[in-house]
Amino acid sequence: MDLYEAVFSRKSVRHYKMELLPPGFFVNLKKYEQGLQPFAPELRFSLKVYNALGDEARIKGMFKVKAPYYLVLFSEPGESAQVNAGYLLEQIVLYMTSREIGTCYQGGARVLGAEAPDGMEPMMVLAFGKADEKLYRESFMAKRLPLKELCVFKEDPTEETRRMVQAARMAPSAMNGQPWRFLIYQNRIHVFMKKRALRLGGRLNLRGIDMGIMLYHLALAAEENWRSVEFVRMEQMASKEYKNNDYFLTVMLT
Repeated sequence: MDLYEAVFSRKSVRHYKMELLPPGFFVNLKKYEQGLQPFAPELRFSLKVYNALGDEARIKGMFKVKAPYYLVLFSEPGESAQVNAGYLLEQIVLYMTSREIGTCYQGGARVLGAEAPDGMEPMMVLAFGKADEKLYRESFMAKRLPLKELCVFKEDPTEETRRMVQAARMAPSAMNGQPWRFLIYQNRIHVFMKKRALRLGGRLNLRGIDMGIMLYHLALAAEENWRSVEFVRMEQMASKEYKNNDYFLTVMLT
């Protein structure tokens, strides 16, 4: 299974076998991390794995799951920090999925004793390990809104563009909120975010993480279909008022 196939078969795993993963997995994970593609290259980030079996990690917060390992992404603060965190973490999630490792985003959780590198703060916790439940599911079983509720097609999309928004549709989000909406032309996709904020236990909403995850799905699907994408912000779109959504960015397709 490759990363693109993992987009359509991944699901959140909430039950894990409390056992160690082989050392070779972490060697390969570290190599994969070195090739991660950031959304915001100007922001420094750091990843650290905590072994709960070795008493290195105690997790606290809402909706936590018990897992043998937790990965924490730390980042410099910045306007795009959440989006960048989601974009980076989803690359790891899909990599682990393709290697038969279960994952689950822990939006309301924190790892006690997780010390952030200088100038950084924790952005998201990811539980992972060998699944003690079904690891994959058929894409039709995912509870996602249909494309007709997510997209407005201003022009007939190419087949490649349709595959891209199908991949975006499959992106996981906090409480399955699916905050993204798309205005689609043949050579560009205007991306919007629903105005309603999602709050977890009094924390700031996690929609930036959600949008980053979704944008990586778009970029991955574009690459799979031999398209190049550029994320830009168009001021003529940003200056307009929209009733139910906020303009987020535009995906230029070549």
